[in-house]
Amino acid sequence: MSLMNSLRPGIRPRKAMPDETRTVAEALAAGFFDDPVIGWAWTEPERRRRILPDFFELWVAGCMRYDEVYTTDDLAGAALWMPPHVQQAFDDNAEAFAGDVERVAQEFAPAVMELLTLLDDNHPRESHYYLPIMAARPEHQGHGIGSALLTTLLEQCDREALPAYLEATSALNQSLYARHGFRTVRELPLPDGSALRAMWREPEA
Repeated sequence: MSLMNSLRPGIRPRKAMPDETRTVAEALAAGFFDDPVIGWAWTEPERRRRILPDFFELWVAGCMRYDEVYTTDDLAGAALWMPPHVQQAFDDNAEAFAGDVERVAQEFAPAVMELLTLLDDNHPRESHYYLPIMAARPEHQGHGIGSALLTTLLEQCDREALPAYLEATSALNQSLYARHGFRTVRELPLPDGSALRAMWREPEA
């Protein structure tokens, strides 16, 4: 059965347009505001609220260049994907991107860079689709948006016979991804004792 057949009616994933970059970033910032990993990096809530839209705008703009930013008609959430053929290009520009992240993260830059280094050090090198960021606005969570955004690209992974990879930032996210065929391959511990979960999905026939 097609994954798309299991989506709830009324949720229509689509590719985001360049002029929606800021709105998509604001949706991601709202969705991640109470995330435990984001809270570990940005420990002061009011500063976090002001900085996160700029931080996520960097990511949205980067993935927008590869035409792999997905959202819904009401811009209630978004998923940023990196296809295999662009990951080397992203790595080649890692130094410049890190400079932008440090600038935007401001006084929280050391923790943010520690987090990104942890992710990079444990990133698989074989060819795959990568989902670095996905979230829905809090008032829209639990309504099937995450599943809809996932399904759009996972069907493409299956058609191309390519795996997918991500890091879950909470047990709730881990459960969502597991329902879509991802399995946890390792934990990525943070200094305070919490951890991200690295997850991998093999393509389905």
